[in-house]
Amino acid sequence: MIVHEYFHCLMSVLFDVYDKIKIHWYGPETIYITPVEEKISGIKWFLISGLSNFFTLAIGNLIFLLRSKIIYNFQEDTLIMNLLFSITVVFLLFDAFNLSIGPIIYGGDISGIATGLNIKPWIIQIFFGIVLLINRELIVSLMKSYDVYSRNILFKSWLHK
Repeated sequence: MIVHEYFHCLMSVLFDVYDKIKIHWYGPETIYITPVEEKISGIKWFLISGLSNFFTLAIGNLIFLLRSKIIYNFQEDTLIMNLLFSITVVFLLFDAFNLSIGPIIYGGDISGIATGLNIKPWIIQIFFGIVLLINRELIVSLMKSYDVYSRNILFKSWLHK
């Protein structure tokens, strides 16, 4: 959440719409000067709302791609291995969930992205629903790389036996 909200803050400062950070029981939230109902379409709101999602997913995918080097270099250090495994899982799932299922539950960044791109929110939800399913399969593959196994259906490959 810190990385995610940092990029919201950074972009909102660059576009001069930053107001404050509000701390909730579930984590931080960036508050903008411009109310949601006054947001107009344009790249500005897409970047402010969407770049944080892109970067967290990109970091998760980058760590996933580097997993063999990570395992090779840190195989003796279980703390670093566990930390990188957990970070990868969180970064692959958090924003894919945030933009696919999250809007049904709590809203999230989707309104700024949809406004910025001038498209319907459900298009973004479907796209990131697919990303969520793909990333779930990547996590199952990651688990195998780290020799982590589970009997739970959520942690078994739906594509391979």
